Amino acid sequence: MTKILNSIREFVKPKYEKLKCWVHKWHHVERVAYYSGILAELENADKESCIIAAYCHDLGRIEEEKLKTEKGSSSPHPLLSIEPTIKILQENGISGVKFSEIIEAIIVHSYKIYDGNNKVAQILQDADKMAGLGFHGILDAVKYFGGKDYIDSKKIRDNQKDSRKLKEFCGEIFRKIEKDVLEKTLRGLKFKSEWFDMLHTESAKKIIRKDYEDFEWARNKLINLEQSSF
Repeated sequence: MTKILNSIREFVKPKYEKLKCWVHKWHHVERVAYYSGILAELENADKESCIIAAYCHDLGRIEEEKLKTEKGSSSPHPLLSIEPTIKILQENGISGVKFSEIIEAIIVHSYKIYDGNNKVAQILQDADKMAGLGFHGILDAVKYFGGKDYIDSKKIRDNQKDSRKLKEFCGEIFRKIEKDVLEKTLRGLKFKSEWFDMLHTESAKKIIRKDYEDFEWARNKLINLEQSSF
């Protein structure tokens, strides 16, 4: 890890940990950064730029949460991420094309369709989607809609690379999930199920295919549960 990456990582990590929304805390950003680094190497992109974009892409969620609490509404988090990211880039002496590519990547990372040729933006979009697939993505969705009573977030965080354990957690949760949480979760998962086909790079598809298959397996289990139990 370069000196700049380490500096930015140490600066942003505590900020993400202040978020109330567990799904978007540091563990999510760390997963996005991990996939960004791998994809950058495979796709011959600037690895440092891709990881910086990953570290900064959700910084706006901090202000977003604050505005929603105080005013009941907020601008989209990618736009709110621009100002803190610009400050971070300037403080670390990043300018020119590198600066522009990182900022564009953050602005467009939540776009459903991005047809530009900025590799940093393509990789950030792919990495962000990859982080939301697999059993981890299922558990994130149930946690988001069901709250703390459904999932021990520490168990997910500590076992996020162990698909066998995560599958076990899914089974435990499916046995106690309530109708209203199930319905909300399935709506969210339907949106996520489209992500695989939206990936820009073949590298991302190869890496995440097994996780996507696990995701679809678990989603279909929930669909069958809804049809048979309620």
